[in-house]
Amino acid sequence: MGEGIIAESGFAIINTMLSESVQNYLKAIYALREDGQRATTNALAERLGVAAASVTGMLKKLDEMKLIAWEPYQGASLTVNGRKMALEIIRHHRLIELYLTSAMGYPWDKVHDEAEKLEHAISEDFEEAMVRMLGNPTRDPHGDPIPSKDG
Repeated sequence: MGEGIIAESGFAIINTMLSESVQNYLKAIYALREDGQRATTNALAERLGVAAASVTGMLKKLDEMKLIAWEPYQGASLTVNGRKMALEIIRHHRLIELYLTSAMGYPWDKVHDEAEKLEHAISEDFEEAMVRMLGNPTRDPHGDPIPSKDG
């Protein structure tokens, strides 16, 4: 799966072609880089709760998929497509958190874990329905920005 295939297919691809594990890695790399940290094997292993050897294997895979640029011992950074996909996953997560708290009165101590599960499963149609119902929100219930549809 090359970068061109992903770009031609649009970013709804995350729910159909990328595993939950791949999505979690993209999101973790994005978060580390946003926090000013390098997305090294050890940092990712700690953040995701997996073995460093597993991280190395996944980084190789993501690099081959052209979702990241990776240099062993230097860390990983997202490519343009990798960043757009990470932002789409984050968008799903933050919209779900807002929906769960606003529309369903979900308790604060459970909203994050529930959004972690659901962010991988919703369709683009469901996402759009949440956006309409919530009035095109720009912030999640924690005050964090919700990425726009185009990243």
